[in-house]
Amino acid sequence: MPDRPHLACIVADLRLARIAVREAAAAGATVELWSPPDGAASLGVGFWAALDRAIAETPESRESTGPGRAVTVLDCGDAPGFALAALREGLHAVHVTVRDDVREKLAAVAEACGAALHPGPPPALDLRDRLDPAASCRFALRHAHGPPA
Repeated sequence: MPDRPHLACIVADLRLARIAVREAAAAGATVELWSPPDGAASLGVGFWAALDRAIAETPESRESTGPGRAVTVLDCGDAPGFALAALREGLHAVHVTVRDDVREKLAAVAEACGAALHPGPPPALDLRDRLDPAASCRFALRHAHGPPA
């Protein structure tokens, strides 16, 4: 059975996130919605947690294993404190660039919270600077394969 198409993109607001989820669902794909680099600092953990909850309530995301299944990833840069705050807010995937010993401790906390540290790297598709983000998603999905291992 071939891998389901997978879309990974950077979004910074609910409008772009909904576009990506809608296009992924239409293509029978899963989607990873990444914050911008250092998004925890620039957007805020609370904002990203609210976006995560709003996306979870979209009709396309309600079926957790079906097309349109969305995973949000908050980029915490090199700040483990932001990663801990994100885990306290109930986020399930965070990306943080820290020393290996710090990463191990954060991974243990994430696992205890039912979450995980995303290994990265962030996706190349950044919807923030696209004139037609829906068309950009469709183009990326036509050339997509399954999620990275």
